[in-house]
This record gives sequence, structure tokens and C-alpha cells, in this order.
Amino acid sequence: MRIALFTECYHPIVNGVVVSVSTFARELAKQGHDVRIYAPSFPGHHDSEKNVYRLPSISLPTSPRYPLAIPFGSYLYSRSFMAHQPDVVHAQHPFVTGREARRWARRLDRPLLLTYHTLIHAYAHYVPLPGRLVRAFAVRVSREYSNSTDAVVVPSQSVGDLLRSYGVRRPIEVIPTGIDLDLADAPRQPVRGDYGIPDGVPVIAYSGRIAREKNLDLLIRAFSLLPGGLREAHLLLVGGGPWYAQGHALAESLGLASRVHFTGYLPRSRVFDCLASADAFAFASLTDTQGIAVLEAMALSRPPVAVRSGAVVDVIRDGVDGVLVDPTPEALAAGLSLVLESQDFRQALAGHARARAEEFSAGRMAEKLVRLYARLIRG
Repeated sequence: MRIALFTECYHPIVNGVVVSVSTFARELAKQGHDVRIYAPSFPGHHDSEKNVYRLPSISLPTSPRYPLAIPFGSYLYSRSFMAHQPDVVHAQHPFVTGREARRWARRLDRPLLLTYHTLIHAYAHYVPLPGRLVRAFAVRVSREYSNSTDAVVVPSQSVGDLLRSYGVRRPIEVIPTGIDLDLADAPRQPVRGDYGIPDGVPVIAYSGRIAREKNLDLLIRAFSLLPGGLREAHLLLVGGGPWYAQGHALAESLGLASRVHFTGYLPRSRVFDCLASADAFAFASLTDTQGIAVLEAMALSRPPVAVRSGAVVDVIRDGVDGVLVDPTPEALAAGLSLVLESQDFRQALAGHARARAEEFSAGRMAEKLVRLYARLIRG
């Protein structure tokens, strides 16, 4: 099967969409499929992957880390796409590359899919326009593009329910991003010494973008409320993003600067090293559509304590392989305390967490996607 994946971002950018695209592309290739990734070119970056095709792009002053594709008029890109003759075209966004994917799917009469990765309305604060207007536009774009596809893939049922509320009528299939268990099982390297974390003290980890929409304000405040027996614990925030300065200032204002550590962007293997060094994983986001990082922590047998949201209720079984709490600092602090103070409970959660993560292996999720492709190709 020949598959064309269109995405608005790819390496060297680090986010959940890039992880999803690269994971599915790798697993589909392992299963014998011919996969090509079409993404905006990134200034100064050269791909080591032979199946990545870059579209001409421009970098906007408001978001220089996210170049905007301008695919029209590129002879080399058009020639390579026509030579590929994909059996299915799969967009990852409803914007520029999504519209380019739709143009090719209609021109070649091929099935078109969209994976709806992001709750677009939750990112309205990044656009310098009235939030209400941006959110209304996000709903309209999501509905219009989804209804122009043959099927929509969502990472969790809650996202499918949201799209239905928008007025999306096309078939919706729940296929989460799979977890790379080979990476999770690779030998790990120590990290505590890199951040001055003493041996023997509890460590709580978070991984993902350091951004306002990840609700890290709540997480840091919850960390400040841990009871006296956990006052030596450290919080390791793995990732980079635009909320770094605010997060660092909040930690300082709460007297936590020596125990809250921001790693910045790290290679994937090093992210897993950080997760493996922790005793528990904390997740406070209410805007994620899946929470890949939660499953990655579970694959490393690190029990998650997460704020109850659509991203995690399909994954975490409360009290079995993790703990779900209300979205308050007090509730999150209580959940973390419960896990950290009871070794027996923590170990029981850890064993079930690994087994649960195996249900979401990258190979299994890729097989589900291939079955969906095959149904659409058959008509």
C-alpha cells in the first residue's frame, strides 16, 4: 500500500503531532507499506529519513519555529508526488498542508483522511485576535474540513464526541498514537546528577511542551502542597516551550526553585531516561487529545497521576494503573502523595501500567490504521 502523510510540522520540531506522524510512518514501513511524509521545509534542517519530502515554506515573525508551507508551484514536489501515486492520502491538519492533501486526493480520486490531533480552540491565545472569534473560526474549519474527508481519525473517544458536537457527519475512527515499546525497553542512562537531584529522594516527572495550555501552573502549585514527608521531593519538567519564563518565576515565588527543574528540549531517548528516573508521573493538561506522554510513562512502569480529562480517561483505569483526580492543586497533591507514600500501592500501579501500555503498542495501532485504509480503498 502506498501512503501519503501530510503534516503542518515535522522534525526538528518536537510535539505530539510529530511523534504521532513519525511513529505511524515507521510502523507502517515495518509492515511493508510505502510511506511518504510531506511537510514544510525547516531552515537549516536536513532530513536523515529518505521518505520525507519537504514543501517550500516561509517563516512568519509570530511563529518562527513553525514554518508555513507554500506548496503551490513546486515542480519537484509535484513530480515526486505524481511518481508515488499513493493509494490513500492522510492529512494531519485542516490547514495549508491539509488543503494540499485534499487537492491531491481529489485530483487522483483517492481516499482522504484527517487525523484530528489538536483541540484547536484551546490554542486561541496564540493568535493576536479576539479569542471568541478565533474559537468560532476553529470550530468552523474543523467541521468544514472533516466533512470533506472520507473518514476522520481521532486519538480518543472524547475528541470524536467533540467533533460530532461541531456538526461533523463523516465516519470517525478512534486510533490512538501507539507507543514505541522498543524505545521504552532500551537500556536507560542516569539523569539525576544532571539536575542536582540527590539519590533516594522522590522524583515526580512531567514531559511535554512547557506551555500555558498544559496547565503547568496547577502542577507546580500542587507540588508546593505536598505534605511534610515529601518536602524533599523534586519535580522534573521535561520539554521546552513558551511558558518557561513564567514557570520558572512561579517556582521561585513559591520557594521551589531548587527542587523544580526545567530540562528544555531533549532527544527522545533522553526523555525516556528522565521518565525512568522518576517515581511517579504527573499530568495536569485539560487540552490534550490523548496524552502520549502518559502512555510512555506507563510503558516505563511509572504510575501516572493525572487530572481527569478526555485525554486520559480512555487510558488510565483509576486505582488500577494510575490515579485520576479533580482539576485542583489540592486534589493533584493528594493523588501524588497517595502514590509516593505507599510503596506497595505504587508497585501495584506500576505493574498494571506497563501491561496497559502494551495494549497501545505502535504495531497494534498501525494495524488498525491499515484496516481503515483498506476499507476506504475498497470503497
